[in-house]
Amino acid sequence: MESQGRTDARQAGAAAFARMVIGIDDTPESLVAAAQAEALRAGDAHVVLVAAAERYLAAHAGLAARHAQDALVAGTLDELERAKAVIDADDTVVGSGRLVDLLLSECSRRDATLIAVGARPHRRLSAAVFGGHDVDALHEASCSVLIARPGWGPAKPERIVVAVDGTPESRAAEAVARSLGSRLGCDVAPVISLDEHVDPELLRAEREDALLEPGPLANAVVAACTPGTLAVVGRSQSHSRRQSVAERVVWSARCSVLVVQGELAPAG
Repeated sequence: MESQGRTDARQAGAAAFARMVIGIDDTPESLVAAAQAEALRAGDAHVVLVAAAERYLAAHAGLAARHAQDALVAGTLDELERAKAVIDADDTVVGSGRLVDLLLSECSRRDATLIAVGARPHRRLSAAVFGGHDVDALHEASCSVLIARPGWGPAKPERIVVAVDGTPESRAAEAVARSLGSRLGCDVAPVISLDEHVDPELLRAEREDALLEPGPLANAVVAACTPGTLAVVGRSQSHSRRQSVAERVVWSARCSVLVVQGELAPAG
């Protein structure tokens, strides 16, 4: 039964990368997302590049809006060509408007398991006020989300850090992290917060590699990360606390963050 559970976990982990949708705009962060998605993809993964020329952003240019629009379109197409050179995509979608809208539409249409976007270089306050596609995707996506930051890719991450607290979404995140670690040959470091009224079972469940940290779980995960790390955290739309932990890690970590959506199906 234990062996079967591990097999189920590996299969669940691999399934997170089965159908990937990668967002491309006119920023170089798009290339980071494509490179890291290439590093994480499974051999038979279906990959779609979704490029959006966000023309509405040019409205802030006033009289130069038309020129700004042309520059946005040209920049987006340039980044798309660069992304194609980094990752062998099965399909490409080009449109205009908000990138997140196109991503969510394609995610729904293709039953995607992962959205990958580059983290735009903004602070949390400006993102909350002016919007940022990584923020929108985290809130609205029904699948897992990779928020990509420079530090690794297309090479593998230096190590994988995963938030563990015993919840179903945490178990899903750990399954994905360990599946990735096994496939990529990366060390996996589960982080357990001692301030979270931790269940003793977590400490006995074959986690000799666990990092036991004081303080809130999100803070402990961030403290364990370096730019070359991939942080993995679970999120369930029905658990507001976990959503808060995921968002805090996304905002605070210096590295790429994989937010795993959903819970592992029970073993049959």
